[in-house]
Formats: sequence, C-alpha cells, structure tokens
Amino acid sequence: MTLHEAIERLLRQTGRPMTTLQIADELNKNGWYQKKDGSAIQAFQIHGRTRNYANIFDRDGSTVSLIGQSKTKVVARTTDKPKATKQLPKAASTHTKTSFDPISNADTTILILGTMPGDKSLELGEYYGHSRNRFWKIISTITSNELPLIYSDKKALLLKSKIGIWDVAHKANRKGSLDSAIEDEEPNDLDSFISNHKNLKVIGFNGTKSKSLFDKYFDRKSGIKYIALPSTSPANTGIDFENICKQWRLILTK
Repeated sequence: MTLHEAIERLLRQTGRPMTTLQIADELNKNGWYQKKDGSAIQAFQIHGRTRNYANIFDRDGSTVSLIGQSKTKVVARTTDKPKATKQLPKAASTHTKTSFDPISNADTTILILGTMPGDKSLELGEYYGHSRNRFWKIISTITSNELPLIYSDKKALLLKSKIGIWDVAHKANRKGSLDSAIEDEEPNDLDSFISNHKNLKVIGFNGTKSKSLFDKYFDRKSGIKYIALPSTSPANTGIDFENICKQWRLILTK
C-alpha cells in the first residue's frame, strides 16, 4: 500500500477530517504504510503527499479531508508526543543539526523564518548568535529600541514588538553554517503554527533559501503577506546596514 492509499483508507475509515499530525500518528500505529528506512512517518510527509494528490484530498492548513467529506473543524493536537515506533538502524550523519523551538505568543502578528541555526547559534543555544549576524541590530533599529545585550532581553523585544521567529527546517544535514550546504532537510510543522497563531499577518523570509524551502513544502495562505528579505547572515556582505533596514521595515507594514 502506498502512503496516499493509506491516508485515503484512514480518512474513509474515520469518516472525518484529520490533521497531518493525527494521520501520521495513526499510520505509525496501524502499520498500513512502512517507510523504507523503518523510521516514523512525519506530519510534513502527510502534507507533501496529500498536496500531490489534490484530486483525492482537500486541505485546509494542517487539516486533511477527502474530496466531498464533511469539513467539520478539527482541533490540532500540538502537545501530543510522537508514538514510539520500531526503527531500523540508520547511518547517522556527523553533520545532522536540529532547529530550536519557535519564539512567539498569541499576540504574534509577524513571523520571521530563517533556514536553520548556524554553528555559533547552536553552540550558544540562541537564535542569530553569531556576533556579526545583523538580525538583532536590525530588529532593534526598525522598532526604535535599544539593542538588547542579553538573550532574554532580545526575546522580550521580539514579543513586545509582536514578532515571532522560527526556522523552516526542523532538521537537516549541513557541514558548516552556509544555507547552500543544507541537505536532506525535514521541515517544521509551519501549517500548525500558522493555524494556531490567529493574529499572524506577515511572514518574512530571512534570505532566499528560507523562501525556497518554504515554497518547497508549504502553500501560501490568503490573508498573510509574504515578504522576501535580504539575509542577516555575516555571509551577506552585498548590502549596507541602512539599505537592509529599509527593506526589513516592510515587515511592519501590514
């Protein structure tokens, strides 16, 4: 049985729409579809497969239904832990890296998406931790605030400004910190994030790789403004600070 056949069978059996996370959990339990490497099915894979079979599935954010099936609202389960599944041994890459949890709250109206944390950020456990990354200086400048010196104050500035941050990639193989080196990425569940942040109006992409990864895995939604922004990375030396701030100010115009 293929993955899309298993999804269709499950939706017919339950007789109701389900979130991508719920579908992944159920298929991991019933074993109707097994990945070749023996690893667990992830919500983003359900998203991608149902997107490819638009003649069978309707999608509303992270909720999936069969064509013609009742559209009763489904409440996404954001706190459920993945079900334990038996996995076959798999060679681990020495360059596998994982992103941080998002910084946001119910008031978040602007979401800034990067690709995934660089090596210095991972070392510090902080978003945009490299001393030459211009992200925090840009945010403080465009919001007319003093540049915070400690991480807790940086996070507080974001929340006060109704700005959230996350990365498109949940996990990927990458040697070093360059976006061009990202391989075998698995995306974060941005559909659920967007569904759960009702006040979200703007999504800004911190660099072209963030934008391309988002468009690879997700659909753009009506009611949200999407803005491509120049990267704040130290590797982006082609734009001066005044001009990068001018472009980043666009996220504040909703």
